[in-house]
Amino acid sequence: MNISELTDKARGIAQCLTYNDDEHQAAAKHMLLEMAHRLDTFDVRAHKKADGLLLVNGIGKARFATMKERALHWLFGILPNKV
Repeated sequence: MNISELTDKARGIAQCLTYNDDEHQAAAKHMLLEMAHRLDTFDVRAHKKADGLLLVNGIGKARFATMKERALHWLFGILPNKV
């Protein structure tokens, strides 16, 4: 199971919970949504564009890779941990 599938499952479980029932259910829902959000920041994908290598995380935040990051990706296939 990859990070994207894990965050989708966590959000699906959180959707079944409610903030209005009791405090334990509300805490569990909040924790699952926070966990999914934080894991999505580490899910980095690379897209080749005409301007360079575009790095996008699971939330949708994007930036172009630096020359050092482009070289590491080209030589070793390594992507940065965060965007």
